[in-house]
Amino acid sequence: MEKPVKKHQESELSIEELAYGGKGLAHLDNFVIFVENALPGQRINARITKVKPGFGEAKILNIIRQSPEYTQPPCPYFDHCGGCLHQQLNYPAQLYYLHKQVSDLYHHFGGLGAVPVLPPIPAEKIFRYRNKMEFAFSDQRWLIDGFENHKPRDFALGLRAAGNFWKAIDLNDCLIAPEETAVVLATVREFALTNHLSAHNQKQHTGFLRHLVLRKSHSSGELLINIVTNRDNPVIFHPLITELSSQLNHLGSFVNTVARGWSGTTIGDKQHLLYGKGYFLEKLDGLSFKISPASFFQTNTNMAQKLYRLVRELAGVEKNDTVWDLYSGTGSIALYLAQDAKEVIGFEIIRAAVADARFNAELNHIANARFVEADLDKLSRENPEMLSALPAPDVLIIDPPRSGMHPRLVDTVAQLAPKKVIYVSCNPATQVRDIRSLVERKSYAIEQIQPLDMFPHTPHIEVVAKLFRT
Repeated sequence: MEKPVKKHQESELSIEELAYGGKGLAHLDNFVIFVENALPGQRINARITKVKPGFGEAKILNIIRQSPEYTQPPCPYFDHCGGCLHQQLNYPAQLYYLHKQVSDLYHHFGGLGAVPVLPPIPAEKIFRYRNKMEFAFSDQRWLIDGFENHKPRDFALGLRAAGNFWKAIDLNDCLIAPEETAVVLATVREFALTNHLSAHNQKQHTGFLRHLVLRKSHSSGELLINIVTNRDNPVIFHPLITELSSQLNHLGSFVNTVARGWSGTTIGDKQHLLYGKGYFLEKLDGLSFKISPASFFQTNTNMAQKLYRLVRELAGVEKNDTVWDLYSGTGSIALYLAQDAKEVIGFEIIRAAVADARFNAELNHIANARFVEADLDKLSRENPEMLSALPAPDVLIIDPPRSGMHPRLVDTVAQLAPKKVIYVSCNPATQVRDIRSLVERKSYAIEQIQPLDMFPHTPHIEVVAKLFRT
């Protein structure tokens, strides 16, 4: 069957919806077109960039009629940066479309009927909300016409350009990052250029400087700076540390991570602590959490506190309950629930995260939480006796990576048959897939779905689902 559009074709489109993932959705002769950076209510001229069996993709050439939900994005890099996608959409509209997308996933894709999906809990701050930012060095600066032409073309410190993994936009600031970001970027950039330190080339794996990671404690304001390099030369950073400490009131730690591999990870082979203790403590609701360069912690501290309180409320743990926390990370949810439970057992595959979780339990004088290093996808097949030796869970917490649970783990959850399951996810599509599998077995029913906006101006949403055993 001939497709109604062709690649490079120019067409006039009306944007009807905001699709899951953040693109605008239009129809041309009943054929679905997804349009980058488009907003519902816009009338645009667009060029078709891809044509696939069930849909096409397009880019905006010009806007004929603007959306009534449009707002002027405050970031000067917005049209080029691969970070925020929705700064040009007013915040109430962002929440509306996030809610609609989650509802559609459950009701239509999931086929789960009239599931109660509540409106998202809004973010307290929609700018300066991140407690961690990873910036990239690149020897290929993304050029913006007529903007900062005085900067060198072979050096950039910032974020990747939209759709381009090889180049970076040289940023002066980032509006969702900590308030100190502009000072840190300017100081590190000047130091690198003055000392002729080369930026990384991702294709050729050359260049000394790879990443700059900035972390900030919400409770104390303390900063941790981590510069990731391609080879070992930590002494070169001592003058930079002196300069940063003179400009920043709360510089707590400076670390140099050496990452020689080809991947773009900020976790390396070696780590040099050059200033401070190498970590800070974050405090939430009377609990303390150790945050080191590689620690996993929710990137929005204000909303993390709301998330953990919500999980605790929905879990409704009683004093004789045993709680299992799958994908427990550094133990934040487990420790929140331990104060209510008989015992909490956390399972996590990453050894460093398990060590941090055990440290956090000791730090908070919590004796009824233990953490097991285990590959959850293999545990039930390769070491079933380990599972059977543990007290069965009354309440199960699941907080998996974006890919969700392996089907074998879904089988294990159904076999364990806890009376309540709380499923936390930053990817509602895989969450719906896993929950549908549990519901189809007639093992569980859905009581409540509560989204939280952890990531304003992005298409991402955190969703907490409560299930009960039928």
